[in-house]
Amino acid sequence: MLLSLPKKVMLLVAASVLSACSSGPTPPPQLELNVIANVQANNGDLFYFVVRTTSNEKQFLTETYQDIANKAFADPPDPDSLGVFSIVPGTKQQYTVNQPAQGMIALYFLFTQPGSQWKKLLAMPFEEEYNINLKATSQVEISRHKPWYVWF
Repeated sequence: MLLSLPKKVMLLVAASVLSACSSGPTPPPQLELNVIANVQANNGDLFYFVVRTTSNEKQFLTETYQDIANKAFADPPDPDSLGVFSIVPGTKQQYTVNQPAQGMIALYFLFTQPGSQWKKLLAMPFEEEYNINLKATSQVEISRHKPWYVWF
């Protein structure tokens, strides 16, 4: 049996609507972290960068350096971990992590001798890209990445 053109169009529209309804919600975009480490960061020695989700600011503030160091290489892996990365001073590195659907993102820098800036918190709404500048003095500067076209 041959269908007329309007019936074919109706069937195609119905099929596309049904397929759109059956798909789940789209996940948030991935988050890019551009890390620039001064050659003298951490006295020139390799160190680790840990990215985790956290449900609230209180949890973030109460976590100690030792808590995070233990979770970084835990077996089984920490369920809140989005990534553990090695940082080589004097390099530019780019890391990509999945954004959480809710909560905040905690950034931890496991310097050999951590100062007051060994951890930072990113709150929603997240940008898609951040620039992280690690100074020789273990200072951590985080800025939102601005595309070239915002200057015009």
